[in-house]
Amino acid sequence: MTEFAEARKVAALLAAVAEPTRLRVLWQLAKGPQHVGKLADLVDIKMVNMSHHLGVMRQAGVLEDEKDGRQVIYRLRPDVFIPGTTPDVLGVLTLGSFRVVMRAKPEAPPVSINTKTRRKTAKK
Repeated sequence: MTEFAEARKVAALLAAVAEPTRLRVLWQLAKGPQHVGKLADLVDIKMVNMSHHLGVMRQAGVLEDEKDGRQVIYRLRPDVFIPGTTPDVLGVLTLGSFRVVMRAKPEAPPVSINTKTRRKTAKK
């Protein structure tokens, strides 16, 4: 059984990655380190928004960063991400006692998903 403190830590890690844009960022970083501007282009969001998402994941301990001149390079922490060993697996995220398998796909997950539901009108 997981202790409450461990469960709280894992919940914080899951919360840090459980957002559509952050999942897309993780998918890009699973392929290798990138600087903020390149990630913003790849995910198609403003750089200021990208910086926010990266900060959330860095604070949670999912990412690490390194200065390269004026650029900041982000990568998945080696204790959190293990690269895949088969063509169909991009890698495995280790979030506490949970493992999340990232499947390899030829392109990134979609930018957005329309979650709005249409209200059906009853016919009289």
